[in-house]
Amino acid sequence: MKNIILGAVSALLLGTTTGLAADLPVKAPPPVVIYDWTGFYIGVSGGGSLGGSNHVDPAGQNLTADGFNLKGGLVGGTIGYNWQVSSFVLGFEGDLSWVGEYGNHDDNNNITNNGSSLFADQTFKSFTKENWLGTARVRAGYAVNNLLFYGTGGWAGAGVDAGIKNLASNATVFSSSSTRNGWVAGAGLEWGFAPNWSTKFELLYTKFDDKGFVTALGDGTRSAVTLDDYIFRVGINYRFGGGPVVAKY
Repeated sequence: MKNIILGAVSALLLGTTTGLAADLPVKAPPPVVIYDWTGFYIGVSGGGSLGGSNHVDPAGQNLTADGFNLKGGLVGGTIGYNWQVSSFVLGFEGDLSWVGEYGNHDDNNNITNNGSSLFADQTFKSFTKENWLGTARVRAGYAVNNLLFYGTGGWAGAGVDAGIKNLASNATVFSSSSTRNGWVAGAGLEWGFAPNWSTKFELLYTKFDDKGFVTALGDGTRSAVTLDDYIFRVGINYRFGGGPVVAKY
């Protein structure tokens, strides 16, 4: 009889304890904050550019044997829109920058100096200068929360001066201005460091159409002036809307 009573008491206590444990609140896991890239944005950017150019004579030969480099800086503004679906981000971006990129070289590819141009005159030098750059691009990327890895490409335009200088005095003998059209492609990384703020680093390559100019100088007429650029820049953007999204359970 004693054992029966003890067993009943134990069962009663065990059932009460189990019921109390079941009634205790269960602590929910902490919410997960997910960064949202969707929205319109504006920003500023700046960096450097390294390009290449050559001046081509009427017979299609380079006036400078190996071409020449251009280098300089740029700073400008950006406007764009992102649309995020899951971890994928698609967007459109446009920018316009002031550019201070310049390069020159003496016209050393004369046929008398084992070159290939009948027109090159070493008393002159060719120069190319880029004054502004604009792009309109598609961006497509993959977001890892507040990090966005993206590729980009589209149209590029530039304002370019090209001409001839006297090698000895450095005085400009002739200059021509043109607007160039071309294409741009590249990649970048953007980091959202606050709900509506992000900073980015990107590398772009641009290739522009060839435009020449005509002058009465014997060395002067160019059938084409080539130009391409590598652009390295950083920027900061402010996005309207967007920011972190709290994932609920």
